[in-house]
Amino acid sequence: MTNDDDVVLEVRNLSVEYGSGPGAVRAVEKVSLSLRRGEVLGIAGESGSGKSTLAFAMNRLLRPPGFITGGSVRYRAKSGQEVDILDMTGEELRTFRWAELAMVFQSAMNALNPVLSIRAQLADTLRAHRGRMTRKEEHERIIELLRLVGISADRASAFPHELSGGMRQRAMIAIALALEPEIIVMDEPTTALDVVMQRQVLAVIMGLRKRLRFSVIFITHDLSLLLEMADRIAVMYAGRVVELGASSELYKRPRHPYSYGLLHSFPTIRGPRIELTGIGGWPPDLRSTPPGCSFHPRCLHAQDPCRSRVPVLAPPSGETARQVACLLHEAAGIGRVPAELAGQS
Repeated sequence: MTNDDDVVLEVRNLSVEYGSGPGAVRAVEKVSLSLRRGEVLGIAGESGSGKSTLAFAMNRLLRPPGFITGGSVRYRAKSGQEVDILDMTGEELRTFRWAELAMVFQSAMNALNPVLSIRAQLADTLRAHRGRMTRKEEHERIIELLRLVGISADRASAFPHELSGGMRQRAMIAIALALEPEIIVMDEPTTALDVVMQRQVLAVIMGLRKRLRFSVIFITHDLSLLLEMADRIAVMYAGRVVELGASSELYKRPRHPYSYGLLHSFPTIRGPRIELTGIGGWPPDLRSTPPGCSFHPRCLHAQDPCRSRVPVLAPPSGETARQVACLLHEAAGIGRVPAELAGQS
């Protein structure tokens, strides 16, 4: 693991396949990321880019036919002790999950148990990990957790179907916070919500993060959402990270053509009108990804080397905090970097 004491989670060369043998689909390809304490790390990309598979792999929640085929996911506790989540036994995982690393799933209606009240589901989490609590302590903790996420105490006895989508998502966040974990992974937690409810849920998340100082991995297809809340953003395409850097820098000066396309796929609310360029074509079929750079069939700047060489994620010239997987930015270079990818537009 890196010597940076601020790093709480480090993913190195993580690969995931669905199926086995010649027909296996590589959904995540040697992804490396680090998460610092108190940081919000955003992971963005189109559907099918590998975002959710990466999240499930980090949590050891993949089920067959999904298999982790390589890499490591190292967690560093505040005590300095390091463990590789991929090496944990079943009992170690049971103790580790929710206490150190929790997850908020994409669909709260599917993630919550439909036949148990919200109170019962919170109580199950507390009893499984903190069995010594008295009934009074348990009740007080449940009410405290619900109030933290903006749910009144009289809704504790409600069942999931009796709550709105936003309330269900808040309940999922309360369950994730129950044991005060160091890391919370959020897999598109606002996708099914309208924009007003999205804003409310995001305000809850950011307020709690500032108050409780946990780290967040926030996964979404909406890059504009991450620009508001994330400290750093990793952009994924076809199972690989193609750009990684500070959200402010990525917004002002995207380096990868795919990042540039994502940024120019949604309208601005203020300022002059601009023409939306978007990204032509569609994501590749992971059963048969194109050779070389997987983005080259959709890239306006693709050249012959892009069709045969796989770019390496590395800092572009003149930068150290940014990483980009694009042959245009490699030291040897394959031609002049277009103005819009060089921060000159």
